Amino acid sequence: MKQDETEETVLDMAKKLQTYADAVPGPTHARIAALETQVRGLADKMEENHKELKQDILQISAVQVRGSGTTRKRSLDREGKGIPRAKLWSFLRDCGENMKRWDGESTDAMTQRLHELLDGKAVRGNSSKKEAAPGSQDFTLVEADVSLTGNEWKRHPIVTGPEAPCILGIDFLRNGYFKDPKGFRWAFGIAAVETGGVKQLNTLPGLSENPSAVGLLKVEEQQVPIATSIVHCRQYRTTRDAVIPIHKMIRELETQGVVSKTHSPFNSPIWPVRKSDGEWRLTVDYRALNEVTPPLSTAVPDMLELQYELESKAAKWYATIDIANAFFSIPLAAECRPQFAFTWRGVQYTWNQLTQEWKHSPTICHGLIQAALEKGEALEHLQYIDDIIVWGNTAMKVFEKGEKFIQILLKAGFAIKKSKVKGPVREIQFLVVKWHDGRRQIPTEVINKITAMCPPTNKRETQAFLGAVGFWRMHIPEYSQIVSPLYLVIRKKNNFHWGPEQQQAFAQIKQEIVHAVALGPVRTGPDVKNVLYSAARNNGLSWSLWQKVPGETRG
Repeated sequence: MKQDETEETVLDMAKKLQTYADAVPGPTHARIAALETQVRGLADKMEENHKELKQDILQISAVQVRGSGTTRKRSLDREGKGIPRAKLWSFLRDCGENMKRWDGESTDAMTQRLHELLDGKAVRGNSSKKEAAPGSQDFTLVEADVSLTGNEWKRHPIVTGPEAPCILGIDFLRNGYFKDPKGFRWAFGIAAVETGGVKQLNTLPGLSENPSAVGLLKVEEQQVPIATSIVHCRQYRTTRDAVIPIHKMIRELETQGVVSKTHSPFNSPIWPVRKSDGEWRLTVDYRALNEVTPPLSTAVPDMLELQYELESKAAKWYATIDIANAFFSIPLAAECRPQFAFTWRGVQYTWNQLTQEWKHSPTICHGLIQAALEKGEALEHLQYIDDIIVWGNTAMKVFEKGEKFIQILLKAGFAIKKSKVKGPVREIQFLVVKWHDGRRQIPTEVINKITAMCPPTNKRETQAFLGAVGFWRMHIPEYSQIVSPLYLVIRKKNNFHWGPEQQQAFAQIKQEIVHAVALGPVRTGPDVKNVLYSAARNNGLSWSLWQKVPGETRG
């Protein structure tokens, strides 16, 4: 019996046995039930083998490593491990092969066909050769019918080239650009390989692997502003999915001494927030408390000013350090704690350390970290509350600076998680922005998030979309002109109306986000040209200054 017919026959047999078993009582019924169990066990075993097959397929997929100008491909059986004929049969069938062709063929022939499919030499579907931009590679756009289950086939575009393996979702091309049939221009590159062999800061001793790590800053308990009147807000209902995770967090924080049971006239409601990774964050709604809290001079630097300063460094290597639960590491004076009370499952708690949602927490935290770094005579760096970045022209210099910062922070009493220390690397993310050679770029995950957004259906959704794209407005020439139709629909005096003009602006700004260029420091030299772009429409004017150098345009 052929493998591609076996699964269907087993299922049919199971159905027939079930029908027959329902009609036959007594011992015969028991024997049939036992036989049915065996048949279903066989089906489960086949399903398990199918899962193993998919894992093997992922391992077999060619992997390209770029090093000193060489390319190395690796696959499972090329290392000497043969693939069973049954798995080869299933893989070829799932790839849409005509299995009658493989009756009586050798395992070697089937393996060769497998490599052809993996190397992109033959793919079910059609392909078209695309013209590359000057100075980039020639490559091919393949529209392939892909199935990981053997049942449901979907068409996916895959870009591949003479030096790039054909891997779904991952196309390794260096300095290559591709314009798809819809007019979008795609760029591909590799940066991470360049850090191979560079010693990383997250290998240093003293870093924590505990995801809930909390330090305790070695300072006096902090006297913070106290509310001018009592605020008592009842706890509102929380989503059922958050109950167990939040309960565990509170118990753990109590064990760590961050919170403790109390009796206070104050009370603020817990407001659980689901993070992007599906986990929950314990937050407390202190909006009412913030309204009656005396002011405090703000000492947190402006994010945009920090970006300008980092941009001016034009560094080659970067490293970032994110202190673990920095707010929870700062002790509060006993008389300041009652105002932060909250209730969970009928028990009232309060914070012994600084809480996250209180309006003065960022200012206090930033100042204490800054003081600790100054006391330790830290070298040149930039700090935004609990995020720190260092830079330099060599990986070793950045490593030495980062090591010094980590030693200072650990000595001060802060905890630092291994997962929150990055670098030295050539490309890094800091303050939401991706940095490379002193240039600001929009991170890929941000681009994907914005391009996946659906057209707004009300004013609130329109404002959310404008907020998401507005942060990156400096990367987009004529931004205000493009989005002006969207601002018309959110005016208070206007009713929400989403027409063709708004849809066009919505689509255009998303396309501009995809094509956005990097912003960098001003360059000088004979090859650099300054270009002033200006635009005028009925609803306003806009201008932007750009620099053109051979092979690129930058803001």
